[in-house]
Amino acid sequence: MGFLKSKKFLVIGIVLFSLIGFIFYFFYGTPWDLISYKDKFETYLEERYHQDFVIDEISYDFLHGGTYHAYAFSETNPEVTFHVGQNSKSAEIDDAYHYELWRYQARNEVTPIIEKTFPDRLNHAVEVRDSLYPDATQKSEVPNYKNMVTLEIGIAKDHTKITENKEAELEKAFKLIEELNEKDLNMDHFSISYKSKTLQLSGTEMKSIKKHNDFRKMVKGL
Repeated sequence: MGFLKSKKFLVIGIVLFSLIGFIFYFFYGTPWDLISYKDKFETYLEERYHQDFVIDEISYDFLHGGTYHAYAFSETNPEVTFHVGQNSKSAEIDDAYHYELWRYQARNEVTPIIEKTFPDRLNHAVEVRDSLYPDATQKSEVPNYKNMVTLEIGIAKDHTKITENKEAELEKAFKLIEELNEKDLNMDHFSISYKSKTLQLSGTEMKSIKKHNDFRKMVKGL
């Protein structure tokens, strides 16, 4: 009887161990590959960008080719976290350092302007939309974002009815557009969402605004 009970516990133990092993493999792959790819990612980044990087949150994608992925940041600029990992089709290592650094640069420059003009906003977003020179991401040097990407800027004022104080709101919107144009940004889209209406402008429309009258003509239906 004792032998059967011991055998039963042994079978349960094997099943549990196998289950835990499968779960670990599903999320992390093999322990030796986990360590190996962490080293490979670090070497790849340091050789490409000639600076020291920290590899964080490495994971394994069982469903997409059994590839390894991680987040990383530069020791000199830890605020910029980006993806580094294997391409699911080629298994080669690539990264998103350029795009995340460009987004960081854009947010750092544009956010103070938005905060100054719209301190009562609910939220805002500054996002990189498209790369003007896709091949630039293949180079080690990362140029400033202004000449490399288009931006999308959105401001949320969903608690405000523009009809209640239209002149003041439009004046603030024009002032912001003026300052953004002075920065010579490559804009793709600009919007301010109010409680019942949304002000939307394309990048071309923004560039064409030179005077307050130009702006008022564009938003006369608001």
